[in-house]
Amino acid sequence: MAWLVLMLLPLVAAALPATDTDSCNPDKMTVYRMVLHTYWTREKFPKHYPDWRPPAQWSRIYGVSHSRSYVLFRLGRRVSAPVRQFAESGRSDSLGSSPGTLDVFGAPAISQGAGRTEAEFFVDGNHSRVSVMARMVPSPDWFIGVDSFDLCVDGNWIDSITIEVDPLDAGTDNGFTFTAPNWPTAPQGVAYRITSKYPSHPAGSFFYPHLRRLPPIATFQFIKLREYELSEVFHRDSDDRRYDVLQLDKLSHNNIDVLDGNRALSIAEEVERAEAPRIYSEGSLTTPDNAYSYYSITNNTASTTEEPRSANELPTSGPTASERSALRSLARRYRARRRRKLRADNTDPAERRKRKRAKLLDCRVSDWGEWSPCRNDGGCVGSALRTRRILRRQRPGGKPCPPTAQSRWCATNCTTPVPQDDWRNNLT
Repeated sequence: MAWLVLMLLPLVAAALPATDTDSCNPDKMTVYRMVLHTYWTREKFPKHYPDWRPPAQWSRIYGVSHSRSYVLFRLGRRVSAPVRQFAESGRSDSLGSSPGTLDVFGAPAISQGAGRTEAEFFVDGNHSRVSVMARMVPSPDWFIGVDSFDLCVDGNWIDSITIEVDPLDAGTDNGFTFTAPNWPTAPQGVAYRITSKYPSHPAGSFFYPHLRRLPPIATFQFIKLREYELSEVFHRDSDDRRYDVLQLDKLSHNNIDVLDGNRALSIAEEVERAEAPRIYSEGSLTTPDNAYSYYSITNNTASTTEEPRSANELPTSGPTASERSALRSLARRYRARRRRKLRADNTDPAERRKRKRAKLLDCRVSDWGEWSPCRNDGGCVGSALRTRRILRRQRPGGKPCPPTAQSRWCATNCTTPVPQDDWRNNLT
């Protein structure tokens, strides 16, 4: 019943005026752990499941903690050029620190469809939101992500929350399948959520019309680890006193088990469409609260978030220049320690030798050849074929050879429509 109330409250909030909620203390810096679990398996998503070159996997994760004025991506809007590059290639070199950001962080790539990765990041009272992206590999421009989730609820930091997500389309490529060739969308479209019935093309890799909704392909979990008090930095009674660390087992009142991020996105889009004419007609620089922040739990009761505020609205009080400098220094040391640990994990000589030996045992194949001309049997849709050669056979203990032939849908000039049954019989 509690979750029923939780899901209904955002709908009521769209019709009722919201009340302001307190922001979190700007004199505290809080460390969170982001854990990404992915569930892209053949059992859950059998259609066109990619096994080879490349197999199903996920790019390195890109994340940022920021204020309400910053937007990494937003459904219903065109993505920026750096986000487009990330969605299409996984490259994040164009993404970096921008006005309104506090901590830019990353997590290692996941080398298979189902896996786990994690990272830690900072937030503070003025930068309480987090946005995260991970690219699906292979895919035209598909990714998973969280847009501007607010970790501060009614002046308190959420202790833990898990968000289920669906695949998203960046709106920059027309491909319907995981291995579709590059086909840029011109003009560029808007980012949108992929569902079991949309896009409605029967050849789509996520088109499962018999399903009410797709199984969650991933979950993002955010866990509060510790809080750093600025008062401890500048008003210590003795040198041996350390930063105040709050234990998770003593702060269980803000836990949220599972939040359907996709439903939150849909509701937020509806609210944003309703709010946009009023907001922009008044000429203010406000940004409607997005997606996930329409759900919150405090002391085991549900509540809604505050009304959108001006992007240039500043808190009446905050850290002094010296305190901000200390916070930045603390964040730099923390990130440097995190980078050293990641480098140590990735440069272990024994692990590198193990991976190299394993590759020598695997079957090796050439790159794919060119696609053949489109062949059909008189209908509108045909198929094209491409092949590759086996360069080295599998050795004992190595991976077997992948398929050496691959086909795909293609369209031809035609005047006779193809019956719907023909589509379904030809799908794999």
